[in-house]
Amino acid sequence: MTGWDVTLDELMTVGMRRLNLLRMFNTREGFDRSQDKLPKKFFKALNGTGPTAGIALTHEEIDSAIDEYYRLAGWRPDGIPTAETLQKLDLAWVA
Repeated sequence: MTGWDVTLDELMTVGMRRLNLLRMFNTREGFDRSQDKLPKKFFKALNGTGPTAGIALTHEEIDSAIDEYYRLAGWRPDGIPTAETLQKLDLAWVA
């Protein structure tokens, strides 16, 4: 479709490189895990009568999900990509 001879794995690597570059830029600019948060409305119980009525997220659930996301992304618990992740993506130079 694009005319480029690329594989799905190569496209996934491009996406991971982009995400890690963005994260390292934000780290350089002073952003950290404390900015990875949802708006307060996500922690209020939902109104209505549907299957999600009365359901609200907890801060513990979100913190756990963030921990898992960072682990899967190859980032430290503070949200900074590890040296190993950057090396694997040929991005060691941004550290």
